Amino acid sequence: MTTVVATRRWLRPIYFVLGVAFLGIGIIGVFMPVIPSTGPLLLSTYLLARSSTRVHGWLVNHPRFGRFIRDFHEGRGIPLRTKVIAVAAMTLSFGYTIGWVLPHPAAQGAMALVAVWAIWYVLHQPTATP
Repeated sequence: MTTVVATRRWLRPIYFVLGVAFLGIGIIGVFMPVIPSTGPLLLSTYLLARSSTRVHGWLVNHPRFGRFIRDFHEGRGIPLRTKVIAVAAMTLSFGYTIGWVLPHPAAQGAMALVAVWAIWYVLHQPTATP
């Protein structure tokens, strides 16, 4: 799982920078509940698989994040506790954003659609068994 997927050579640096940026967002999300961590970490894995064998291997084998990434990629799903935390955090953060940050009804509606899709996506992933 640590081979670089065939990618045009000129895209690799772009994928690498984006992969590291999303990795940073994911790591910050571990410590700040209003910032998601699972999505950015999975996106980071995708991008790093196309740019850096070494960094991708490090991320997939990381003691804290690696198990979740491998389980997701192998179709084993998301642990129930993680699903509950993710849905609760998304509900709070989207609710705050829709209720107090976005003043325009069209922006609130668009954000509500994103929220419904994100929560639906998490809930429809297989639940990993412990």
